[in-house]
Amino acid sequence: MELRKFIKQLRRYQKDTTNETEKAIIEAWYESYKTESEKKSLPKEELERARNVIQANISVSIHKPVPSLWFNYRIAASVLLLCSLSALIYFLRRPIAPPKEIFTTLRTLNGEIRKLTLSDSSVIWLNAQSRIRIPSNFDKNIRQVYLDEGEAFFEIKHNRHKSFRVITAPLQVQVLGTSFNINAYHSLPHVRVTVATGKVGVSKGAKLLSFLTPGHELTYVANKGTFEQKVVDASQSQSWKDGDTYLNRVKFEELSLVFKNLYGLTLKAGNQRVHDYLFSLRIKRDMPASETLKLISAIHNAHFRKEGTNVIIY
Repeated sequence: MELRKFIKQLRRYQKDTTNETEKAIIEAWYESYKTESEKKSLPKEELERARNVIQANISVSIHKPVPSLWFNYRIAASVLLLCSLSALIYFLRRPIAPPKEIFTTLRTLNGEIRKLTLSDSSVIWLNAQSRIRIPSNFDKNIRQVYLDEGEAFFEIKHNRHKSFRVITAPLQVQVLGTSFNINAYHSLPHVRVTVATGKVGVSKGAKLLSFLTPGHELTYVANKGTFEQKVVDASQSQSWKDGDTYLNRVKFEELSLVFKNLYGLTLKAGNQRVHDYLFSLRIKRDMPASETLKLISAIHNAHFRKEGTNVIIY
């Protein structure tokens, strides 16, 4: 094709006034200069940006005075082609940032328990004063959620192609299909994982701490970086979702946390002796706070008094 005529077609193509035949010729010209490695698919937005750069270079070149000599035409066309290809190769090779994953954050208040059903039919029970982040969908090779605070019981739908992972500082818990409880309140010095059914892998960073089977519990102490395992009654670790909370030789700080989650009241130790007590009891959700306080006080023959939202045990 005569160069002068082709340049006129480029002008019309830039203004989107070409007919279908001319448009096909020019787009075929674009494609003819791509190598096989450059013909990989790109998102529509990236192709549009590359085309805009090419058209901008075309515009600069075809609006300059055109020398009459054929030799100069060839030089101008070569420069235009090099600029266009350079811009296109840049956009093809430029790394594209992956789309940001979208999460839904769910929270519970004092005395509140929520049941969540995920898109894969897995079920999560969220205890009071807890927060969890769930992705909008599980379209990756792994189903992953973030328990940012609190306690949750997981009933995971088995999928041998996609394992399920719970991220909770500082641990990772990974399964294929099983049920387990995680207690990870920030006010407590430990994270506790208890398995009801199936098999659970517990890791700290890239280090595998243990595989847990039904009836086994791992307690990780964050400030020491240590953990211990023991055999437990797994049904008691999840009974909070049915209204009963079992405490087995827990420290005062854990008793205070459970009491506040249930009633919104803060237990405080009136002296060091009370602070050092260990407590074993069952607290029923429908039991009034006053009755629970009597039960707590009776364990060590202590007394209590209420001061606003605080309850002092002495």
